[in-house]
Amino acid sequence: NVFERILNSSSQELAEARQILHNIICRHLYKCLGQTRPDKALTVIQETIHSWGADLAKSAPQSGSLDVVLQPEDFVVSVIVMDYGMKEKNPINNVRFYCKEDPTKAIKICKNQVSKLLPEHFAEQLIRVYCKKTDEKTVEAAKKHFVQWCMDMNFSKPQDGDIIAPELTPLKLSWRNNNEGEDSDDSSSKKTEVLVNGLKKAKTQLNFK
Repeated sequence: NVFERILNSSSQELAEARQILHNIICRHLYKCLGQTRPDKALTVIQETIHSWGADLAKSAPQSGSLDVVLQPEDFVVSVIVMDYGMKEKNPINNVRFYCKEDPTKAIKICKNQVSKLLPEHFAEQLIRVYCKKTDEKTVEAAKKHFVQWCMDMNFSKPQDGDIIAPELTPLKLSWRNNNEGEDSDDSSSKKTEVLVNGLKKAKTQLNFK
């Protein structure tokens, strides 16, 4: 009822609210620039979000911002915390199990008794950034500002960072190889086998780029 009354009102005081509701109905929504994560959970208050908006506007990449000037009010920062209901704690630790041999007795199981497929972490903090302006040129510039801001804040590389800002992501060393420990065809270390005095020995060849 409140939604409809604001939408159909003619009051000048409700002009801004009326425009927001009109945009929702017509699906003229803010554009999501991407999602990132801090290494450790941060304490975020309203002042923090306001300062992040100012930092996003200042984070103009060296490659240029396509002649678009962005203001702090052009950005919306949303911080989302996801967990299993007990913040960083493992909820399994508070679960009791029953054995078929004695269904009247509840037992607690140890970590090494649980499947190794369970996650190591039970909470994460996500940071999503949106742009209020929706024209293509402004959104493209805002995405580059977002990637540069993630680099400056030492946050995780956005999933599509290599697509929206391929000239920026290689500049940060920690972003060049996010799959540490996994085999890769272009690994910096390759092993070959050679014959020495008729015996097979392993030879390591290091390629530095």
